[in-house]
Amino acid sequence: MEQRGNYHPLSGTRSAPLFLLTLMLATAISFPLSQAQGASVPSPVKEQPRPATAAPHANATLVDLDSLSWAAEEIFNLAQGGKLDRTGKKLDALKKNVAAISHIQDEANNSVLPRLGRTIAELELAITAKDRLDTMRYANRITLLAATVAVPSKSSIPMEVSFLDYNGRELEILSEVKKTDKLSGVVIRMHLAWQTLMPKLIEHNCRKELKRFSEIMGHLESARSPEEYGHLSRQVQAETDVMKALFARPPK
Repeated sequence: MEQRGNYHPLSGTRSAPLFLLTLMLATAISFPLSQAQGASVPSPVKEQPRPATAAPHANATLVDLDSLSWAAEEIFNLAQGGKLDRTGKKLDALKKNVAAISHIQDEANNSVLPRLGRTIAELELAITAKDRLDTMRYANRITLLAATVAVPSKSSIPMEVSFLDYNGRELEILSEVKKTDKLSGVVIRMHLAWQTLMPKLIEHNCRKELKRFSEIMGHLESARSPEEYGHLSRQVQAETDVMKALFARPPK
């Protein structure tokens, strides 16, 4: 791997998407949910923009997966703001969307779809128990699983963007519970995804976004305290929302 802090596109990126998919699958299926430590302080609720409806995807499965991911992000944001009592409708929408993709039958998703179903069940239990942090964790895990399922359908939004978005929320959770030892590992995973995303941003004429996110990654490399990571995690989420909107636009 290149030296940390050097954000020039890697050579030989053709094999990188396969590597990143493997990383996403490993993270989605194997990465354990750690138990919370320390006080839980609700943050203001961030309203998540709905998926673009101007037909960026002709594929109905991708529309369902986008809606699934959106509902999970909404649940994450509500839990983050301490508003678990408002998650009921979003949970119902999430269940409806996952039922709509139950027809998917392919080797790549044979292990992911059952994990998605189990995670939704765990999310519902966390909401019922009014466990704010576990609700955030399971909701975030669902966004990653949805992105993994979407890979074979060739979404217009690169998988790297979804992976960075997931890890931005992961940084927020870990910084809140002050798991400083795990934060640097998340940044390493982000670094790998960022290296493969940069050429796609250049091709999409997103140089301003490239510059802004490069600066955020640089700050993450030098971050030391949970407070620094928490502040930067919100910048990551804001910038990935911008990238999603840009990549979702129909080609001119």
